[in-house]
Amino acid sequence: MLFQNRDELVSHGHREGRALALEILEAGLAAGDPYANTRKLIRIEGNRLLVGGQPQMDVSGYGDEVVDLDEIEQIYVIGAGKAVQCQARALEDILGDRLTAGAITIKRGEPCNLERIVVTEGAHPVPDEGSVEGTRRIVEIARRVTPRDLVFTLFSDGASSLSPLPAPGVTLDDLRALYRLAIKYGSQGIIIRPMSYFSQVSRGRIMQMIHPARSINLVMQVGLFGRWRGKLPRTSSFPPSWPPGANRMADDAPYFRAQPWYDELPPVMRDVFERMDPAYDVPDLAEFEAMRMSFWQPIDLYQMVEGARAKAEELGLTGAILSSHLTAISAEAANVLLQVGIECERYGRPFTPPVALITGGHLEVPVGDATGVGGRNQEYALASAALLGSGRLASKRIVVAAMDSDGTDGPGTQLVGGEYICMAGGLVDGYTLGEAAEHGVNIEAELANHNATMPLMKLGSAIHTGNTGTCLGDLRVTVVL
Repeated sequence: MLFQNRDELVSHGHREGRALALEILEAGLAAGDPYANTRKLIRIEGNRLLVGGQPQMDVSGYGDEVVDLDEIEQIYVIGAGKAVQCQARALEDILGDRLTAGAITIKRGEPCNLERIVVTEGAHPVPDEGSVEGTRRIVEIARRVTPRDLVFTLFSDGASSLSPLPAPGVTLDDLRALYRLAIKYGSQGIIIRPMSYFSQVSRGRIMQMIHPARSINLVMQVGLFGRWRGKLPRTSSFPPSWPPGANRMADDAPYFRAQPWYDELPPVMRDVFERMDPAYDVPDLAEFEAMRMSFWQPIDLYQMVEGARAKAEELGLTGAILSSHLTAISAEAANVLLQVGIECERYGRPFTPPVALITGGHLEVPVGDATGVGGRNQEYALASAALLGSGRLASKRIVVAAMDSDGTDGPGTQLVGGEYICMAGGLVDGYTLGEAAEHGVNIEAELANHNATMPLMKLGSAIHTGNTGTCLGDLRVTVVL
């Protein structure tokens, strides 16, 4: 069962709407199952390894692959991220004894279920010593491969904090400071762009180690990766295996210096950008032209939102995908999407109830110096509860559910410890604000401190799944009955 506290979640408030919302969420996650979709993409027939038959998964645009296994000496699997263990397990099942060895790093707390691939647990969103140790194991394999070997790389969202290896002169504490700034300012870009200069594996550096072995790279992120159409991409991306693109320090450093967080960077990082130190610059894109590599994306958020839409239709609702990749501040998104829900309820436009309004994407919560515990989906749900309970958006016919597809919403409990349990999201309705008053919970005050986990838990409205094994960003549904 995906929802470990399903009975609690549907025991109060708008019970019918809550049950419908949970079914829709569950179907969305099932549609983006990394294990099943990897098995669709890769198979063995005799002595041939076949990759393809799924053109929508072909990122590099080189077409289907046929690998003669008689010409391959060793096969390895390396990677890191919040969704890679399911893919690694699929490769173990596909390759069997043909798999030589492997090393992946997963988020701490996810049960390990691999047999031939070494699993290291690391911290997310702020890396720790386990993250670094896992990266060293990945690098050890990458450095020992030969031209007659085949390497599968698996990198998903979360890879930046689960595969850090500090560049010379940079410490793990320096990297950790960068990740804390991203949380403070609510922007992953603070990690993705500067980090590329201070890691020994990012921006294609891991591929330099693998070359000249052949690699098949399975990549995942919240949205679709830009398709290469057979040519190296000129834009970069977060997976360490992705080529570095055309951007260089000369373009990035002036941009960094203009940002409000620049003066809070560790001194060693500011010094690199002030001196424009070429030793830290990313590799030249031309180095990747001779590499034997292909890139595939077995899962994407469009599978998830479409799976949710199809389930809503099956349940007798109109399934409406408003945005596959919504990016906004959580509380602001709650306000706007509830206005759409109210329009449906009161005026039958743009959709006549019953309807499920579905959005994917990745919301943000700039926490500043707040001390609360929560995540972007929990904050979205709590903000929705406040709006549904009183004022012009009040309604007893609307239910709102939001969760992080990986099952661990936001920073969770890594930065606070204690007895907190990392929740996946929240499920609320027009009755939640009244329930909060009965339990002595001041939702407005909790939102001001970005504290969503404990209030939702007290109200029996926090979604608890544990690690789901996938990582496709957020999934939200507004059920209007």
